Amino acid sequence: MALRKLKAVPKVEPPRLPPTKPHAAAHDESNWLVSYADMMTLLCGFFIMLFSLAKLDDPQYEKVKEAVAKQFGGDYAMPTDETKKYIAKALSEVGTGNGMQVTADPYGVTIIFESTVFFDTLGTDVKAQGKEVLQKLITAVSERQVSEAKTFRIVVEGHTDSRPVIGGVYPSNWELSGARASSVVRMFLERGFRSDRLIAIGYADTHPASPARNPAGTWDEAALAKNRRVVIRILEPKVDAIPFPDNANVLTSPPATPAH
Repeated sequence: MALRKLKAVPKVEPPRLPPTKPHAAAHDESNWLVSYADMMTLLCGFFIMLFSLAKLDDPQYEKVKEAVAKQFGGDYAMPTDETKKYIAKALSEVGTGNGMQVTADPYGVTIIFESTVFFDTLGTDVKAQGKEVLQKLITAVSERQVSEAKTFRIVVEGHTDSRPVIGGVYPSNWELSGARASSVVRMFLERGFRSDRLIAIGYADTHPASPARNPAGTWDEAALAKNRRVVIRILEPKVDAIPFPDNANVLTSPPATPAH
């Protein structure tokens, strides 16, 4: 019997696969950081642009700084404190006594004078004593403007008591308070202050500092004297609105009695 010679079967190698990356690299979870960083950069640029276009309210900003400083036990000094001290020191040299009050807030410095410092009853011409006080104040404000390189806004308010005007040139408290405020503003003008930085306002008796009547319903003479006042506000240059005075209790007007 013939034997069949078997042929050798060629060896077949398995297909070669492309090399694979290490397991850690194949599951790299840090790729999202690139997109996240791009997004945060864009957001940062967006808010910087918004901030550059915003108009800051400096007085409100100062109030926030004061609140934060107090919350964390720190010290806070308003930018207007030094101006207040400077003006108060200058006015103390002319001896206005209890007829003057100087305060400061983020808007500026406020000086409250009893009307008798400047005016006679029903008068609108500044007295000699009042001129001396105003000259001292105007000089102090001028010096402060130069030292701080600022141009303050000066607001003068005239206030009367609640009793109606009887006789005289002015028919009501509106005209009287406005004329008094204008007389004070005129002295600032004469000393070279810019007219566009000066404002005269007559409030009449609409913003009393104290209730004009006693609990019994009679006039409180001390309160009436306090309500008859001249308020001068030295506002910071960036303040673009006039601070509105706080209202006190306005009581019913009594029968007409002339006294200012």
